[in-house]
Amino acid sequence: MVSLSTLTSKNASVDTTGQRALISGGTQGIGAGIALRFALSGASVWLVGRNENKANEVLIQLRAASAEAARRASSKSTAEHQFFQADLSSTAGVKKAASEISSKAGRGGVDYLIETQGGPPHGAVETNAEGVEKQFAVQVLSRVGLAKELVESGTIKRGVFMVAAPGQGGKAAIDVDDLDFVKAKAAGKWWSGPIGLIKKGSMASSVLDAANQHLAEQHPTLTFTHAFPGFVATEALGNQGHSSLLVLAGKIAGPIIGSKAGPGGYAELPFYLLANPEGQRYLETGNANLVDNKLNKLPLSKNVQDKTVRQQIWTKLTSYF
Repeated sequence: MVSLSTLTSKNASVDTTGQRALISGGTQGIGAGIALRFALSGASVWLVGRNENKANEVLIQLRAASAEAARRASSKSTAEHQFFQADLSSTAGVKKAASEISSKAGRGGVDYLIETQGGPPHGAVETNAEGVEKQFAVQVLSRVGLAKELVESGTIKRGVFMVAAPGQGGKAAIDVDDLDFVKAKAAGKWWSGPIGLIKKGSMASSVLDAANQHLAEQHPTLTFTHAFPGFVATEALGNQGHSSLLVLAGKIAGPIIGSKAGPGGYAELPFYLLANPEGQRYLETGNANLVDNKLNKLPLSKNVQDKTVRQQIWTKLTSYF
């Protein structure tokens, strides 16, 4: 078990000048916090998101952070920060973003893909224009799709890091043909509210566990990490359409018991694992790295520990793309 203050100290002298960090969901919350942490160490940061105004606000912060990093190093900043506007709620949007990023990256590629889009699920099942449940489309499909496209194109050079909820899938068998519960709802077998929330969260955990393990086995020169952030003070509950009472409770409790998103807060953990040589040694290749917010390693969700099940899930996921 390790504290964020300890990681902050360990990361203080790490220099990522010349490296690129690509952060989906990087225009707000945890993603923006991680983006700022990488910029403060000299890295170029590429953001993927929908809102250009929010992205511009983050880019201003990133440029200021790069200037500070250069001042500390008594050098001139070489970091370049980019924004890729994308609708990650659709598979077409994911593929378009991946193509644009790969083209821009060229042979130099991107060192790290860090995925923070989506957030805590609510219990309702609502479909998008492609007929996919909306939260599943972002929380699961966009993460898997973006990682798949960029890894298979050779764009990612070091590792993929997904911020979600590893190892929480439970024992219940997975219906591979209904990963997003759209068929269950159509058949009248869906309960919204807390029960639906738990089921959607459990499914997302299992599927992302399975996808990370599959990718790790297929690409053993890269690291694949599925990490739980704990309670971070962000606007995620409101952004995900949770009840006003829950959102209010989160706003009150967040500053008291939650960690902050950026430097000195949760951002230190992914930065440590990806960019700090000490943290890099903590990660395995060939197997998914499932970790909590204290750096404890977790096992795969029980219902995806069978490789045959993971392959079935992967086949289903890739059918969307």
